[in-house]
Amino acid sequence: MKKFFAILTVVLILVGLCIWEEVTIDKYLKDIQTQSEQLIELTEGTKNIQTEEIVNLVDNLEKTWKHHEDILCMIANHKDMRDLCVEIQRLQGNIVVNQYEDFTASLKIINHLSKDYRKIMGLNFHNVF
Repeated sequence: MKKFFAILTVVLILVGLCIWEEVTIDKYLKDIQTQSEQLIELTEGTKNIQTEEIVNLVDNLEKTWKHHEDILCMIANHKDMRDLCVEIQRLQGNIVVNQYEDFTASLKIINHLSKDYRKIMGLNFHNVF
């Protein structure tokens, strides 16, 4: 009987950790997705991406990424997270040279990747068990 409770306890702890992992990934990627959507809305209809508001939002996106990057890379595939990181870093470079097309392309990629990763890594029965 003690073995049963010990095994049950271990299984419950593992399930709890899996659920925490999935919820954390979803929350962090949703933050990235929301900020990228704000930037997409802000840059629609303008060709000048060197405004203070856009620069501040990109800085916030980068700070959010850096804050969450260690945990995301620890619990998710590091290669997948690297793709997001590369695109976020490209935003700053595109602002410096005012490359509107490349900037919006990177934003769309960030938004797409964060949506897809949330869908793939999100909380579902298959990911927990």
